Amino acid sequence: MPPLIVLADANVLVKDVVSYAFFDLAKAEQIDLRWTPQIEVEYVRHRARLRAQASGHAVAFDDLVWAQKRLDTIKRYVVPGFQLPDWDDNGERLELLRGDRVFEPLLRLPDPDDVHVALAAADWARSTGRDVVLATDNLKDLPTKLLEPFGVVPLHPGDVLELVYQINPERVSSSLQKTVADFKNPAFSLADLLTSISSPQQFDNKKLAAALAVHWKLTLPQLSTKTHL
Repeated sequence: MPPLIVLADANVLVKDVVSYAFFDLAKAEQIDLRWTPQIEVEYVRHRARLRAQASGHAVAFDDLVWAQKRLDTIKRYVVPGFQLPDWDDNGERLELLRGDRVFEPLLRLPDPDDVHVALAAADWARSTGRDVVLATDNLKDLPTKLLEPFGVVPLHPGDVLELVYQINPERVSSSLQKTVADFKNPAFSLADLLTSISSPQQFDNKKLAAALAVHWKLTLPQLSTKTHL
């Protein structure tokens, strides 16, 4: 079975545990994970803002540089196949899609800032002939009713993780264990991951956390104050 096709929205990429779980699933060939240059711009702005807030200062140029370098490392060493077919940094592909009458309904999304995400997912679905899962926290402004006719299925990241787990529990379990092992400072445990999977700020999927707790023979922890982005 081919891997699930997943377009990651910026609000998914900025969360460490969520994004690195997805990166490892891509390495394990359980998902085909991609994003666009426009999504990268949103990521860099958001990630820089989070870093500045953590340090108690306004966003500075150094924060933006740090965020971009962090993403460049991810693109080079972690998910080298991140680029969507026919997309590049000049924005020509996006403008071409905006002028395509087939995609005109997508220009009327509730939030115009989400149009580029929907167009990218719909373009990828059309080019592959397969449904594209759009992993996003922003389901309100990316409604299923509007996107489904274009082969795009918007899902919360916790639902994406549950879907791939249902398809191949053993491979996904092993991939998640690798994700946990890769966190070093601070250390991160399987119990911490279960907390993240349960947390409304992370995967927000208590059902999946319970299933994984049984799989790993662990007690499902209560939500704690220990956090990762």
